[in-house]
Amino acid sequence: MAKEESTIIFVSKDKSYIKEYKISRNKFLLYSIIFLVVFMVGGNYSLDWLLEFRYDSKVEFLEKNNQFLKSQLGDMGDKIELINGQLTIIEDRDDEIRMIMGIKELGDDVRDVGIGGTNFEYKFADQIVNPDVADDLNKQMLLIDKLEREVKLELQSFGDLINTYHAKEDSIRHMPALHPVVDGRITSDFGMRLHPIFKRYRKHPGIDFAAKAGSPIYAAADGIIKLAKYNGGYGNCVIIDHLYGFESRYGHMQKILVRRGQRVERGDKIGLVGKTGIATAPHLHFEVHYKGKEVNPRHYFFDDPSLNRLVVEENRR
Repeated sequence: MAKEESTIIFVSKDKSYIKEYKISRNKFLLYSIIFLVVFMVGGNYSLDWLLEFRYDSKVEFLEKNNQFLKSQLGDMGDKIELINGQLTIIEDRDDEIRMIMGIKELGDDVRDVGIGGTNFEYKFADQIVNPDVADDLNKQMLLIDKLEREVKLELQSFGDLINTYHAKEDSIRHMPALHPVVDGRITSDFGMRLHPIFKRYRKHPGIDFAAKAGSPIYAAADGIIKLAKYNGGYGNCVIIDHLYGFESRYGHMQKILVRRGQRVERGDKIGLVGKTGIATAPHLHFEVHYKGKEVNPRHYFFDDPSLNRLVVEENRR
């Protein structure tokens, strides 16, 4: 039985060269199978290498992206903390202004109710593979929601304050809120203390501001000079009737610059710091009376030094 053979013929382009190869059909099939097997195995390894390379590249990209997200989350957390601290200062200022204007403060319980809470949670698990990053981002977003509600509450509160201010503008002008010695340092507070001269514990009905002799003393609010003369232990003393039940007293002055019956405005210079009367060193003794009773002047002060200076500077113009 004759062998079945296949002929492979190679012809040059110009047909000047012709080459024939004869190969049995079995060998042809065998070589074809070997070639296909080698091709498939090599192709498989090449494909695996390409897939692994792409996977490693994607993992590297995701790791860098993950680090970037963590860094951004850290920066976001710092900014949220900063904003939260600034908002706390605003809340404190809100309470101070409310106290000065005679409006009930927004206590922590009111703020908690006003701010409220939320049962909503941001779901980032489907978008972010790293569960820690997804959890951190969820917490940051919830904090931002809380800050947004706090800001909204403060805006409403300041709106109420502005309305109240316009309604009470005249009485506020007569409230002793200005530090009478702008650059003075409080050395003795309101309340019980050991008297520096008598060496006995007794009530100190005002606040002492230490300052250099000759430093200016300013009216704490609008009013009419009720007394301007030497007044026993107070030494050179000025008393201002601020109307609406308020009265302020200024003692131990080196010099009085106003007269009885004179109208003054908040920030007007009324005297100079001294140590007349019962005093051991230059300072201003300052008292606030409300409806005939001594009260703590701190309850009415502008605590911001820059605001005190601004009021004085505006009054000089």
